[in-house]
Amino acid sequence: LFAGCNDEPEATTTKKPADTVETTTGDKTTTEPTNPGTETTTNNDEPTETTTGEPEGPIEPEEWDGTTKLPGYEDVDFRGKTFVIAGYTGSADGFDNVREIYSEDTDAIAVAVKERNQYVEHLYNCTIEVNGSDNPAGLVSAEVTSGKHSIDIFSQKYAVGTAATSGANYNLYSLGIDFTQNWWDQNYVKTNTVKNSAGVDTLYSIVGDFSFSASSLAHAIMFNKNVYETTIAQDLGYDIYQLVRDGEWTMDIFIEMVKKGATDVSGNQAFAYSEGDIIGWATTTHATHGLHAASGLPMITTTNGTMSFAMSNAKSEWTNVIEKAIEVWALPQHDNCGYSNGTAAIISGNTLFYSNLVATLEEASVRDSDTPIGLVPYPKYSTAQENYAHYVDNHLMTYSVPTSVVEIEELGDFFTVYAAHTTAIVRPAWIDAYAYEYCGDADSGEMLDIILNTRTYDPGYLIFSSFEGEISQQIDAGKNNITKLIDKRYDSIAGAGGSIEEFVKKID
Repeated sequence: LFAGCNDEPEATTTKKPADTVETTTGDKTTTEPTNPGTETTTNNDEPTETTTGEPEGPIEPEEWDGTTKLPGYEDVDFRGKTFVIAGYTGSADGFDNVREIYSEDTDAIAVAVKERNQYVEHLYNCTIEVNGSDNPAGLVSAEVTSGKHSIDIFSQKYAVGTAATSGANYNLYSLGIDFTQNWWDQNYVKTNTVKNSAGVDTLYSIVGDFSFSASSLAHAIMFNKNVYETTIAQDLGYDIYQLVRDGEWTMDIFIEMVKKGATDVSGNQAFAYSEGDIIGWATTTHATHGLHAASGLPMITTTNGTMSFAMSNAKSEWTNVIEKAIEVWALPQHDNCGYSNGTAAIISGNTLFYSNLVATLEEASVRDSDTPIGLVPYPKYSTAQENYAHYVDNHLMTYSVPTSVVEIEELGDFFTVYAAHTTAIVRPAWIDAYAYEYCGDADSGEMLDIILNTRTYDPGYLIFSSFEGEISQQIDAGKNNITKLIDKRYDSIAGAGGSIEEFVKKID
C-alpha cells in the first residue's frame, strides 16, 4: 500500500468521531483524545515544530503519485494532531458527502479515500476525523458563537454565496494556501475569488477532487451504446469519442444524431417514451440550463477579482446561443420525460441520448444493468468554441474553514496536503470506477476527465439563482427575448445597489 515510503507505515484506521479515536499500529492499540485543540504525539519525544511548506511551481500528477510527501512539504509534521472535517450525511435528501472524507464501504472509491487518509496520517503525523451531520454549518455557527473549536473544515450545500457573506468563515487566502495548484478546481477559484472594497482578494469556499459532489453533480450526456452502434456508428459512420477529442462535437452534429437515433415504434408520426418509441434525446427540465451553459458564455463572470454582468457585453452571442438552444430543445425526437423515465429509457434502449447528472451512472438501476452506456460532454456551439462547458448542480458541497480555528497556517498546510493527495490517489480511482464499472470503457473515462476540467460555477446560478431560470424558460417556451431580459435585469444585477454591489459589500 505504501510503496515508495522508506519506513514501515502505521496501519491507521480513521473512524467517525466518538469520545475517543482508536489508532491501530501493528498489534498495538492506543486511544487518543479528541478534545478540541488537543495535540498529541506518537512517541515520548517532544513534539517537532511544524514547518510551513512552500511548493516550487506547479506539481504535475505524473511527477508525484501521492505515496510520498508532497514536494515542498517534506518538513511538515503535525505532531499527532487530529483534524476534524464535518460532512453532510444526506439522510434528509440523499446528498451524502461524508463518504468523501471517510467511509467503511469496500468499493474502489471508498478504498482510495481510506488510502488517502492513511498516507496523509502516516506521512504528516496526524489523524483525520469525520463529523457527520445533517447540518454541518449549524455546528460551525454554534462553535463560532460560543468561542469553542472542534471542527477545522466543513462542507455545506447551496452555500457558494452565503459562505462568503456569513462572517463565520476565513478568507482562505489568509491561510497561506497556493490556489494555483491543480488540486484546487481552477475554474472555481477564478470565479469565486472576489476583491472586497479594500481591493483584497477573498475566497471563502473551495472545491477540488476531494469534493466528489462537484464532480458527480456536473451535468453531462449519456448515450446507449447499442442504439448508437446500430444507428449512428453504422449508418452515419461517426466516432463520437473521436469527435469530442478533435473538438468537432457540436450542436449541429448532435441534432443530426438525435434525428437519426429515433424510431417511431408506435407509428403515429410522433416520438414519445411513453408510447414505446425510441427517442433521440431524453431530458429533465434542467437540460435547458445544460444547453446554454454548454456555450461557455457566462451570465456573470469574475475577472481579476471583479465580478461583472458578462451578458450585457455579449448580446449578439447570447442571441445566437438561445436561438440554437431553442432549435435543439424543440426537436420532435426529443422528449422531456423527467428523471425516472429518462433513466429507464437509457437502460431499456428507448433513447439514444440522456442528459442528467454524472451521478446518474452510479445509481443502482443503471450500474447493475447490462446496458452498455457511454458518456460524453455537452456539444460545443461551433468548432470555434475553445472548450466544452458544463454546469454543476447547486447541491454541490463546498468546503470552508470556520473562524473558530486558531492555527490557521497549520490548517492551510493540512488542507493543502489533504487536497493534493486526493488528486493523486482518489481522482484516478474515481474516474476508473465511472469508466470501467459504470460505463465499461476507457473512452468514457477520458470523456469524464474532459467534463471535470470544463465545469463552470456561474454566480448567475450558484449565487444569484433566480436569474438562470429566466434564461432557461425562454428555451423551454421557444421565445428568444434574451436581449430584452438582459436590458431588463441590468440595473438589478450590475447597477448601483444591484446584486453584485451588495454581494461585495456583504463580503466586507
